[in-house]
Amino acid sequence: MISYFYQRARIFLLSRALLLVICLLVSLAVSTLYPFTAAGQTLTANGRSLPLTLSVQDQLSLYISYDERASSTASHDWWLALVSSLPAPNDVLFYNGEVWGGVEVPVYQRTLGELLPVEVLSISGIPTGTFTFYFGVEANADRQLDVDLLEYDSLTLTITDDGEFNPAACGIEQQLFDTVPLDSDAYFEISPLGATNPSGHTFPTVHTYIMLTDNHVARNVYSPGYIQVLQINQIENLTAGGTDYALHFSPCQEVTAYFDHLSSLDSAMLDLLGGEGSCRQYFAGNYEYRFCSFDVQINYGPGDVIGKAGGSSGGLQSAALDFGLRDTRIEPLFYVNPQRLVNPDQRYVACPYDYYVLGSKSEELQQKLGNARQDGPVCGSVSHDVAGTAQGRWYLQGSSDFSETDHVALVPSSRNPDTVGVLSIGNADIGTDAYYFDYEHVGTVNRRFDQINESGVSYCFHNLRSQVSASAGNNQSMIGVLLLRLEETGYLRLERNLTLSACPGNANEVQWSDAAVFFHR
Repeated sequence: MISYFYQRARIFLLSRALLLVICLLVSLAVSTLYPFTAAGQTLTANGRSLPLTLSVQDQLSLYISYDERASSTASHDWWLALVSSLPAPNDVLFYNGEVWGGVEVPVYQRTLGELLPVEVLSISGIPTGTFTFYFGVEANADRQLDVDLLEYDSLTLTITDDGEFNPAACGIEQQLFDTVPLDSDAYFEISPLGATNPSGHTFPTVHTYIMLTDNHVARNVYSPGYIQVLQINQIENLTAGGTDYALHFSPCQEVTAYFDHLSSLDSAMLDLLGGEGSCRQYFAGNYEYRFCSFDVQINYGPGDVIGKAGGSSGGLQSAALDFGLRDTRIEPLFYVNPQRLVNPDQRYVACPYDYYVLGSKSEELQQKLGNARQDGPVCGSVSHDVAGTAQGRWYLQGSSDFSETDHVALVPSSRNPDTVGVLSIGNADIGTDAYYFDYEHVGTVNRRFDQINESGVSYCFHNLRSQVSASAGNNQSMIGVLLLRLEETGYLRLERNLTLSACPGNANEVQWSDAAVFFHR
């Protein structure tokens, strides 16, 4: 039979969610009830503070922490309780600092301050059901549960007997990952969002590149956290040999991510590729490929080996592991013409490394990003359109092609955006390549694209270098110069002039020819 204290705790704990909503709506009035200004208590299960689903075989590690900078010197009661779907007397339990039991007792009596994460539960073999943990503090240190003074955090855990992971809603949680996808010696830098490599990536790339130290050596790829793999893509080079894989996965409902250019997969995923998939064959240049996509549901935990990167043979060897992420909770990115996006989810591109738990792993990733870029934001960006200027994406006049061939992007460099611009040209009539130049801040030569906003004024770009020529120490990789002009009709005119080796001081002195190519938004 449940005691009076059990009944009291159950009524209190199960009503707190509704009470919290009311408190938020009247936060100005409620704040006078509490002796401190901000709630610093946090509950995490397996490194996550959002609802979590585990199987009965999984290990659970429950941590509490408190970080209250403007802390009181008075002693407080610290409470840790559990309400579960298990039958009495195990449906309501309290932690006393050593064991879980049915006695209503605080876990600590101490002042506020910084409490580093403390593990209060490490267990596997939990029975199926729903478990909600509550961690709170209140100012009246009398070892009695004072509802009106309590500030708390809660976390719900669901245990299933089949291990099926159904991603929960993300809520406001952002720290979803805690494991670096590669060992630290397997990669030397991370190329940020927004790289350009025409014609396949004429527009700024919507994923990052984890650059492999030696792509001839196969290295483990680890699950970054608790994820469900939702889709596997397989690309086979039927001409030169080699197979390449991509994984699309989700840690929670509103966030999806992907790895591309894995050379092999975990055997559990390979076993699923024999089923029904969507396949097609196509030619690209002199090579024939087969692309197959498989919808799956398979779960991994942080640190699980999900495949390998590098070490592949044939025509699909990659120098990097791609890592991209979408988050539909963010403010949609701005594009002048979002209808021309290859995939609408590009409005929700985010930096995957911003979703890591703060600590040494996050610091390692930020350092590897810093090896490629010093200008902020260090992870780069993909949305550069500025309406009314030359900066951003431009599409070949009359083309309805949604690929990136034939189009152009006039954007900041992904590595030095504060000082370097890039004319990313996918159009063969102009010359397919990414051409980099150092910004000039006055005149009509090598100007920033976001400063070009007058129609009918010609601009000229010279001393253009590609990534290859720059790494080889050459400042010039393009014969001639590029001319650019905004038209009153909202179009952009581009022309490659082969008769000039450098731009004149005033680009408006250069005569345009019939070889100009027109683009629009």
